[in-house]
Amino acid sequence: MTDTDLSDWLPIVHAAQIIRCSTRTIERLARAQKLEQRLRPQDGTPPVVVYNPDDVARIASERRPAPPPFVLPAGRAPVNRNGQGHGQSLKETPGSFLQTLPAGDDPIRQLFAAALRAVLSPPSPPVAERMAETLFLTIKEAAIMANLPAADIRRAIESGELKARKTGRGGWRIRRKDLEAL
Repeated sequence: MTDTDLSDWLPIVHAAQIIRCSTRTIERLARAQKLEQRLRPQDGTPPVVVYNPDDVARIASERRPAPPPFVLPAGRAPVNRNGQGHGQSLKETPGSFLQTLPAGDDPIRQLFAAALRAVLSPPSPPVAERMAETLFLTIKEAAIMANLPAADIRRAIESGELKARKTGRGGWRIRRKDLEAL
């Protein structure tokens, strides 16, 4: 048996940091003979258990494989856009582009797809349009609709001038008819 230079072999703590596991897992891997261990003699102290750096690197790469490279799918030829609204845009064909994006487990792809969905989604209606559909309004919505500060709406509720219902969460709901009658 040839003598191996153990000076670059890793102590258990460093091996655990590289593999990103506990020292107990390192010991289990060594018992299962997936990780080579040896005793490195030291002057004046007992020998230290060290682990083969090649085995440590192999196990670390097995546990944390590199993500696949991020490549946009092949599609139509790029259109020359000058930023003035001329040329073809993604809004003209939102479904086709989003369907070509692979979902996968890659977080960058998922983030990119979510950002595209957010950019291409239709805008939400203004607050006034949403309020026109509701029967009960919050204090903030009532203040916007009446063009008054929210504090004035609260004072009107406290004085009894404006009828309102207390919700279970401590907020108030004002019936639209009562606000219009104010």
